[in-house]
Amino acid sequence: MSMREIAECMAAALADGRDVVLVTIAGGKGSAPRHAGSQMLVDAEGLACGTIGGGALEAHAIAQARALLGSGHGRFEQLDLVADLGMACGGSASLLYTAVRGGDARWAQLAAAIIRCLDERTPATLLLRCPEGQQLFEAAAALVDGDGKVLAGDCGAVLADATETAGAGGFASLGNGSDAVDDDGAAGRAAVCDATPLHSVGAAASRFDGAWLALPLEMPVRAVVFGGGHVGRATVAALARVGFACTLFDSRPEFACPEDFPDAREVLCGDFGSIAASISLDERDFILIMTPGHNSDFAVLEQVLRQPHAYVGLIGSRRKIAAARQQMLAAGIPQADIDAVHMPIGLAIGAETPEEIAISITAECIQARAALRR
Repeated sequence: MSMREIAECMAAALADGRDVVLVTIAGGKGSAPRHAGSQMLVDAEGLACGTIGGGALEAHAIAQARALLGSGHGRFEQLDLVADLGMACGGSASLLYTAVRGGDARWAQLAAAIIRCLDERTPATLLLRCPEGQQLFEAAAALVDGDGKVLAGDCGAVLADATETAGAGGFASLGNGSDAVDDDGAAGRAAVCDATPLHSVGAAASRFDGAWLALPLEMPVRAVVFGGGHVGRATVAALARVGFACTLFDSRPEFACPEDFPDAREVLCGDFGSIAASISLDERDFILIMTPGHNSDFAVLEQVLRQPHAYVGLIGSRRKIAAARQQMLAAGIPQADIDAVHMPIGLAIGAETPEEIAISITAECIQARAALRR
């Protein structure tokens, strides 16, 4: 589950006046169920949304979180997965519990700001108070931009801690990220503070100043699906389930009805021959082409290959793929760009039905997205 869904769930709980606890994996070694930065939200009924991996670790965390409901406290806990929980996989995990009182206006503003930044694809970092050496403390959080400006949350707590550590090179601002190495030796991205010692706990989360856990917002990858037929509809639904922000584009009004694509963030009706009139693409976008005809497929493909993108896939038979290659070469598209297109789109799993084809396409997109994150 994405941070957006966590924020949406939190916003709904706060609006209803319900107390919740945000549980975050702050770090780990060995075979921990999920990576640092994974989160879930717990209320009086138990798990509200998200997951930190299920099983014994999650059950333990839910019980601990429920004990903090309504307290406004934060808690940091380190667990040996074998000795403390009897998990055969081994390893260790550090958990940060952040209690949020129902109706808290600062948290409501923070949740709204997270959603806004994700919608606008604006880089930002969520800071959660996590004092080193303290197991129980006053919870606090803030959202800051790339220059260290507080966008929402507990500005006072951030400034107070910054003032306390300024003499020792405290965090005046956040940088744009740097290479770091987590406990398992994998390269990752970590938020950094000017002249501040940094302890990396994974690709998505970093602890710095011994006071805060930094969680850079992971921008959702936009998947633009050209073609709203059976496969297009199934593909949008499948991609949305795994965190892609889907845009559906079709030239036929009857195939571009928002009510037919409840999982899409955006549904556009435009001209396959002039997509720039309706949508702008960038280097982060995944493009999936499955229009109703070969000519429109080739028209979209040529336009896409002349624009920035992260991934392009084209549905079709071997004969259609061969024709696409020839037409792109004739149009002056470089061979390397043509070779980079995933055609036929999707992993070879023997898929036949629209739903099966959507799964094969989604699996390939997950694979490509993971490769970009490394």
